[in-house]
Amino acid sequence: MPKTVLIVDDSSFLSKQIAEFFTSQLGFQVVAIGKDGNEAVDLYRKHKPDLVTMDLTMPNKDGKTAINEILTEFADARIMVISAVKGNTVLECLNRGAKGYVEKPLKFSDPLFVEDFKQSVDEVFN
Repeated sequence: MPKTVLIVDDSSFLSKQIAEFFTSQLGFQVVAIGKDGNEAVDLYRKHKPDLVTMDLTMPNKDGKTAINEILTEFADARIMVISAVKGNTVLECLNRGAKGYVEKPLKFSDPLFVEDFKQSVDEVFN
């Protein structure tokens, strides 16, 4: 049975790219795609995926707030931040319990980026 992933990003274009990467490169099943932190929390409750990819800068509820809410309710949730945000906000998310970070822009045409992304996903599960 494949691992499941919930993708949360307010960019439909990026969500599709991330979904394609997880299905074609990693063999994951995408269970849902959310566009903001509110959807992230609701979709996590509904699907309880093996992994969540979370953007930080989104409307309505940002990723940092959604990460806090998910981890408060589901301490064992695996969340990987995928964002252009750097610095203290990312460190706060990692200190709170996010398992990894991949910096945007996503360069899926770059083999080194793809290998690093795959390794980052593997580290979330180890």
